[in-house]
Amino acid sequence: MNHKRYLIGIYMFFLLIVTGCTVQSSDEPPAAIVKIKDEKMATTKGGYSWEKKGLFSNHAVIADAAAPLQIAEDLNVNLVKPNSAADVVFSDGSHPQLHAYLWEGEQRGKELAVKKQQLSLPSEEGKYVIELFAEWPNGDSSYTFVVEIK
Repeated sequence: MNHKRYLIGIYMFFLLIVTGCTVQSSDEPPAAIVKIKDEKMATTKGGYSWEKKGLFSNHAVIADAAAPLQIAEDLNVNLVKPNSAADVVFSDGSHPQLHAYLWEGEQRGKELAVKKQQLSLPSEEGKYVIELFAEWPNGDSSYTFVVEIK
């Protein structure tokens, strides 16, 4: 009988350790940083949907935001050379499926080439509003930054 209590005690202790050590995910997507050579450019997070899975419950958030063109009005313009390659790094070290779009007028325009978290910027001079769209297993998020090609 004493032996059973001992085993139940060990089992309860193990269960307590396992539940206490579960990895907690964030309530929102990670921040995105665009790097061109040694220069880092911050992005602004737009709308996103994100699910946080807990041990006994799930928590979902859907956040709406202005369109990238409107977000870009408040952002600094980053000067870059034509045909530059930009690396996209996320604050949590993740590697989501990534898409990049130029914004033309009030809507998404041309999709930029993205390979292994690196996107090819336009070759023609001008000011460009760029939207990054990242997808993870537990959600997705939009990010905006502005470049001027000179």
